[in-house]
Amino acid sequence: MLDKVDVRIPEFALPGPAIAEAFAHLKEHPIPPFRPSRYYKYVCDCRENFDVDAVVHLELRFGRSTHKVEIIDAGKKSVQEMADTVSQVFQVDPWTLGLMRVDLAADVEGVPVPWFRNHAHVNRKQFSSRIEKSQELEVQFVGMGRAEAQTLYAGKRPNLIRIYNKLAEWRTQLKKQEMNCRRFNAGMKGLEMSPEQMHYGTRIPPTFAELCRAEGYEYQEGNILTRIERQIGGSRFPSELTTFNDLRFAHELTPFQGLRLVGREPIRQFESPPDGVPIRNWLAALGLEVLQQQLGSAQVAQATVLKHGKGNGRRILESLAECLPKRREALTMEEIQESFRKSTLLQTSHCG
Repeated sequence: MLDKVDVRIPEFALPGPAIAEAFAHLKEHPIPPFRPSRYYKYVCDCRENFDVDAVVHLELRFGRSTHKVEIIDAGKKSVQEMADTVSQVFQVDPWTLGLMRVDLAADVEGVPVPWFRNHAHVNRKQFSSRIEKSQELEVQFVGMGRAEAQTLYAGKRPNLIRIYNKLAEWRTQLKKQEMNCRRFNAGMKGLEMSPEQMHYGTRIPPTFAELCRAEGYEYQEGNILTRIERQIGGSRFPSELTTFNDLRFAHELTPFQGLRLVGREPIRQFESPPDGVPIRNWLAALGLEVLQQQLGSAQVAQATVLKHGKGNGRRILESLAECLPKRREALTMEEIQESFRKSTLLQTSHCG
């Protein structure tokens, strides 16, 4: 999918209907919600103030005074909807604009992030297990101790491959929503409101499954969803992806061709027990699998448990049947490419 899209706006472009009035006042003096930033004279989040899903950056401080539009939630929009968003904030033909940054993403189910650390290789780049972050180098492995927080980077900004736990990102978003709801509800307690007003005014955050559904994903307990992103920016755009019009054909790209996967063994999630499984049973199930590998046969291993189980062998085997981590076939680059193609085709198939 096209997960993030930033476009460059010519310096003499006129403001669009959404910001025209506010833009006129900026010529006289700075006004909220516009504020200065490091690289641009003004920046404004247009969602709350102008009901447009974009962040606008006005007048680049270095070189020509061009502008930039960041399209918010690009992954949920078609390319046509992105073009309409740009037209709301600037009077330009969006299809002729140059691209400043594009994130191309594919989602893979059942493959945890740590698996990629041992099985993924990027040409001329390296994944690292060092917790390291600097302005010059962006090669890091974050969250080594907690599987749900793990992220891999290969390369450095503005061009890199990022692999991360998408469900963990959504859980973080949910925690923020829950905190905002608690703050809002606590603030209502100091107001003179009837019980009925309090009831209907109370904000209730969504469940995690509801949040995932709003993102277009049907969540079930125990699911693993890993996102692979190719971030492209600066001067590293390929010839077939330089203008906004090229996004119409983004589903034909092969953004992960520099990524290679090694190892063909089945994939399992060993970082934590399956949901609802006691840690003791999980460890015992892993031990049973090791025993099967050592003895060369599941039948011989189970016979050993029955022999030494003191009458409880069959019950023990039944209790361990659902304790092993889920298994899936080895991941292939073709699977990653197909995931990208299908999700991106949904965005590019309705261009006007």
